[in-house]
Amino acid sequence: MQYQRFACGFLRKLFVILLVCIPAVAFAQEEEKDHSFYGTVDITSVNTWRGIVSGNAPAIQPTVGFNKGNFDVFAWGSWAVNDSYREINIGVSYTLGNFTAELVDYYYPYKGNPFFDLRNSSTTHTAEIMLTYEPEAFPLHVMVGSYIFGDDKLESGKNAFSTYAEVGYTHEFNERNSIGAILGFSLNRSFYTEYEKGFGFVNLTAGYTRIFTLWNYDMPLTVQYIYNPYLKKSYGVATLTFDLF
Repeated sequence: MQYQRFACGFLRKLFVILLVCIPAVAFAQEEEKDHSFYGTVDITSVNTWRGIVSGNAPAIQPTVGFNKGNFDVFAWGSWAVNDSYREINIGVSYTLGNFTAELVDYYYPYKGNPFFDLRNSSTTHTAEIMLTYEPEAFPLHVMVGSYIFGDDKLESGKNAFSTYAEVGYTHEFNERNSIGAILGFSLNRSFYTEYEKGFGFVNLTAGYTRIFTLWNYDMPLTVQYIYNPYLKKSYGVATLTFDLF
């Protein structure tokens, strides 16, 4: 109970700080040259995440954020055009050398719970901590992430602490063409295996990205083939990215 009260209070403070800081930094950018404010919009054929598809229609996915030095804070959303899926994420990260530590809150408004319902028994928020390693000598990344609070429960009602790990590789042919691959797996009885199985492969992804130019505007297009060995399902996904600022 003490842990749950601490986590709930921490998340409340984090939400308030981020909601205040993101717009504030946009106005301060002209004076603070070491800040960088950014925004993008993805148009994707369907929302996918770690080998799992959510919704059944194309989705619009905006991102806004800012970084200062090694610190980054962002907000991301996904809305299926037929309203079959909605998601809002807020995250912070810090990079030190080849390592990046990240804390992300996932919120699912389509389930009907209010944003500030942070009771561990009823919230539709899920908080995750992640650690990523990217060596300088090789275009590889290794990431491990674990849910630490919220809507991630076993049948007993206890937190499952679903944990996911992946290894990813990217090869750039030139400035406009690249390929990538991801191997991801669940480390425990988790959300990724429907809380029924421990270790298992859940995400095999291969993708190709081509940057197109239209009226001097670069638009990356990524096409991916995704196979989930646990669910025995495969998906083809296309995503077009627009840089706003």
